[in-house]
Amino acid sequence: MYKLARYIFVLFLLTAIAYKSSAQLRPIFRRPPGFEQRAIQRQSRIEQVRESYLSRRLALTPAESVRFWPLYRQYQDALTAIRNKIRINNSSRQPNGEQQIENNLQYQTDLLNVRKYYTNEFLKIMPPEKVSEMTKAEREFEDELIKQLKERQQAAKLPPPTN
Repeated sequence: MYKLARYIFVLFLLTAIAYKSSAQLRPIFRRPPGFEQRAIQRQSRIEQVRESYLSRRLALTPAESVRFWPLYRQYQDALTAIRNKIRINNSSRQPNGEQQIENNLQYQTDLLNVRKYYTNEFLKIMPPEKVSEMTKAEREFEDELIKQLKERQQAAKLPPPTN
């Protein structure tokens, strides 16, 4: 009887230790509270700065501006939708690698078709010089954005200066 009680006590003790230690495990990739809201605010702020930058670079007339911005937002939404498909396709582990390659090529074709379609639509609104300037300005904006993000990451990694 004494041995049985000792086995039960050891079993109970091990169960309690296992329960206590498993309760302390935290998810590795848990996002902090409000992460999604901050990401949305950050994205909308980037879009505002992008629109301001393009407005200055393109020097749109009021008539062009009224027609350009709704079309430009549709263009950005279409590109974003296809880029999200590409991201999902590249991140998923499909058993058939050929299908993944075919999907990627199809998405690249879709990106090209969207760019062609909206370029023609932009040409109906603006002269070709402004459409060309728009693509250059978009590229420069993205390059500057990436540069600033890298600088911020480097600044965050550097230790504070000591006096």
